[in-house]
Amino acid sequence: MITEAKQIVKLWENKVGTQPNMNDENHIMHLSILLVEQGWDINQRSELFSMLNEDESWWNKMSADQQADYIKKHPKSQKAMDAKKEKEKEDKPKTKGDVKTSEPISGINDIQTDLENKRDKGVAGAGGPVASQGEARYCNAMNNHDDDNFKKENRQLIDKKKEEFKNRKLKVKEQNDLKALGLEGDDGLEYLATREVFADKELERIKKDEDSVFYKKGKTGFNGRDEDYKEWMRAAYDGTLSTRKILEEDTDLDTSKPNTTMQSETEVDDKIEAEIQKKLDEASGEDKEYYEKELKSFQKFRKYHDTFTVGQDKKGRLHIVSISNKKGSDLKDPQNNTTPKKRFELIKDNYGSDVADKVTDSLNDGIERVSDTKQSAVKRGARVEVTDSIAQICETKDMQKYMDKLDGNKKFLEFVEKSGKKLSDLSTKEKLQLMQKHAEELIEGGKKPAYEPYGKIWTKIGEFSRTKSFKDKYSDINFDDESVNTSIQIKQDEKDAVNSAHKQVVTDITEADEKQGFPKDGKNGPHTQGYISTVMKAMHFDSYIDGGDGKMIIQMGIRGAKPSQIRNCLAEQSGFGTDVKTPEQRKELKKYLREKCRIDSESGAIFVKSPDGERQIAEDTWRTAGTSQKVASGFGNEMRDCIKGKVDSDRKK
Repeated sequence: MITEAKQIVKLWENKVGTQPNMNDENHIMHLSILLVEQGWDINQRSELFSMLNEDESWWNKMSADQQADYIKKHPKSQKAMDAKKEKEKEDKPKTKGDVKTSEPISGINDIQTDLENKRDKGVAGAGGPVASQGEARYCNAMNNHDDDNFKKENRQLIDKKKEEFKNRKLKVKEQNDLKALGLEGDDGLEYLATREVFADKELERIKKDEDSVFYKKGKTGFNGRDEDYKEWMRAAYDGTLSTRKILEEDTDLDTSKPNTTMQSETEVDDKIEAEIQKKLDEASGEDKEYYEKELKSFQKFRKYHDTFTVGQDKKGRLHIVSISNKKGSDLKDPQNNTTPKKRFELIKDNYGSDVADKVTDSLNDGIERVSDTKQSAVKRGARVEVTDSIAQICETKDMQKYMDKLDGNKKFLEFVEKSGKKLSDLSTKEKLQLMQKHAEELIEGGKKPAYEPYGKIWTKIGEFSRTKSFKDKYSDINFDDESVNTSIQIKQDEKDAVNSAHKQVVTDITEADEKQGFPKDGKNGPHTQGYISTVMKAMHFDSYIDGGDGKMIIQMGIRGAKPSQIRNCLAEQSGFGTDVKTPEQRKELKKYLREKCRIDSESGAIFVKSPDGERQIAEDTWRTAGTSQKVASGFGNEMRDCIKGKVDSDRKK
């Protein structure tokens, strides 16, 4: 046991690797551990702490000039290092942690804080409760996270995580993340460990609220799953560091001035747009021209940005940078989600009046087919004979929640009562027959019965009845029953409706162009060009080709892309073959893509033939997902590889 204070201080110095500092919490922690290891009791420890704190008196007795002289003569002392840190802090532009004391537009910090509180409770914005929470914590980190301070305050936890990463094989995603960042060795482990501690802290915070989105079930929250929540928090950390780098290096935002990152909502966006308009109305000369561009840019990108940063430029003028937020660093997240009905309508509008009758009819038929799949299930289900096999399926545990929906349907209960029946007295078969009778009555009265339960029960019977595990579990049920097979077909038709309608439209578009002699000289006909143009708009390719540099960031997990990177990838992958800089080049690129791209009716992909082979520019996936219909548009394989390459290369530079 070492009892000499001087020896203890020497050991302490070796532990922290520098002159110990009683104002450093990390240093104090190391001293406490050391004293316990040496067997010092609580009274001895307290006495030493008092002595060391009093020992500052030598410094405090010095004049300012004497202190400055001491620092000059002892550049490696703790006092010198403390003075250096203090100066750096004074000289350093305001960090995101300072934002709450000042704001570029009055009241927006409170608005964002209120949104974050709502997201914590599961009140969703666009994308649903889970994605909205991810975006909210990204905004919070953008506005409050100081990475240097975070590392300092959590040094011990980060070091512990680093050891854990050292002692296990890195996951593929972790390896890919480090490769993207260009980090190796200890630097790479430092990044992963810091991110993990950040995610742990966020998880700890949300779990304290028992009514939070973390505990909410199904699609309303994270179902109490730690890893699911942490995955979004890692994305928030990645996105924060990546976005800040682009804001600082590639936009006109003055990051030394207060700025706030906001979640996009109609009311929020309206407030910002009104503020820009006000600035424009008050401006003259150069400032007037500036605010005209600022207003036009915000109006353009608010149509699809998820978040945006509000601040000032170097001249103190209001400045906004829009941000599209996606979770995945692999760039596979859709850049646009819509419904088949809306997409068909957009294609139709895009053609105008100059379009073949067959294509118009095909689009109208497609709209009708995808609009009516749910009602079709209701109508066909009402005509299915309720056999013993159907009743048995509906009595399984798997079907219980769907039957419970029927039991809780207010209009159905009123119908049962009107029929002189009592719900509790009904057998499953009688209940289903009454459901059918009620659906028919509503249809005959010109009303549309709710898909759930009147249609969904039949599609679920069909879904379960073709599943091997379900059939094995309930082997006593006759799955060859005609009514069961009819239910299977109802489900299959619902699933196929979207895909088959899309294939038919593509076929009719292709045939309409062929009748006009296209493709001609390697160029698409007008109908194919119209379709390609719609996909390009859905993917925001037109916007990125036209510009958006410094005004839009496409933040995808660990990677933040600029419009110029997407624009140049489109030019490279298509064989257009040049950096797209001038207005003429941009116009030509859009025309080139409309003329050269082809539609794959099977996959929905958009391909273009470049000099060195066919390249996938975009994925346009048409499908039925559960009870929902989706058209999801994202980057094609070659585009993803190209964008990742440009982002990673620029970051290393």
